[in-house]
Amino acid sequence: MNASKLFILFLIAGIILSHQSCKAPVQRAISLPENGQFFNDLDEYGIHETSNGKFVPTNQLTKYEVVNALFSDYSVKDRYLYLPEGKKAILKSDGHFDWPVGTILVKNFSYDNKQVENGRLLETRLLVKDELGWKAVSYQWDAKMNSSRLNKLGDIIPMMINHKNQELEFDYIIPNKNQCKSCHNANDKIEPIGFRFQNIDKSISIDGTHISQINHLISKGIIEISDPTIIPEKMVSYNDTTASVQNRALAYLDINCGHCHRPNGPGNTSGLFLQYNETRSNHLGICKPPVAAGKGAGGRSYDIQPGNADASILYYRMLSQEPGEMMPELGRSLIHQEGLELVKKWINDLEGNCN
Repeated sequence: MNASKLFILFLIAGIILSHQSCKAPVQRAISLPENGQFFNDLDEYGIHETSNGKFVPTNQLTKYEVVNALFSDYSVKDRYLYLPEGKKAILKSDGHFDWPVGTILVKNFSYDNKQVENGRLLETRLLVKDELGWKAVSYQWDAKMNSSRLNKLGDIIPMMINHKNQELEFDYIIPNKNQCKSCHNANDKIEPIGFRFQNIDKSISIDGTHISQINHLISKGIIEISDPTIIPEKMVSYNDTTASVQNRALAYLDINCGHCHRPNGPGNTSGLFLQYNETRSNHLGICKPPVAAGKGAGGRSYDIQPGNADASILYYRMLSQEPGEMMPELGRSLIHQEGLELVKKWINDLEGNCN
């Protein structure tokens, strides 16, 4: 072979190698453990890569946002979902979705670099749907944020964060497996909390363009609305100061309390139902005596005393940080000052007299 032909072969080989090196990396396959089981490492699911201490979702995951988020000690949350190819989540009449087997819902809990120096990713919680139903668990990240291990027992992480130029010191609680189940409980079965129609019906930004998240998820083949007549009313954001205080307060109570305090939730025996669309004053707690609050009543007579937040059990329990008194019972160590002020204003604006 003469030199010119050899040169051409080397040139072609170089072009091929160069082209291969510029191609996108091979996408990882999503894996699921056996029914009722969990992988020991988050990495085994194939839902992410770890780069410089950052969680980088694979392109099989779709990021989504919620209208209202559960308060979790001012942590920052990123949410993703994965559905098996060709499968969809079907809207049900209660605003929740019927999910196919193989679905994974992913939520990261972290503090950004404004709250903690260099930021910190603490845990990744998963909801996984298998043949036995939903299962929930947390994966705890190491201090260098390079790997995340299964944590069924929970943990306590001492934290100090900056919030509105104040240093807040507290214990961040990673829930154990049973605590995950207690919050995600509907009719004694685990189900997602945040991903329901009312709470994802919002505008999002995709490449600088604002679009409907509902339409975006439909176009991606992720959700399906087979019956438009069951679409629930739109829910306001509790941070939207242009909305009424009543609607904002109910939206706040819905996402922070309503997963327990609903007819099919673990708090149903209290008779206190805190859903956004609840209209019955007694079930909202107005002039309703407690069923079995014990010391959690704080010596107060009614869940809500119109015009007087300080005399209301609901406000008292939101203000408390004592076990057996504080509400919600799980998921927070701090008092959510902004939410507390909103609920206080709502109660103080209510008219009526329980006497």
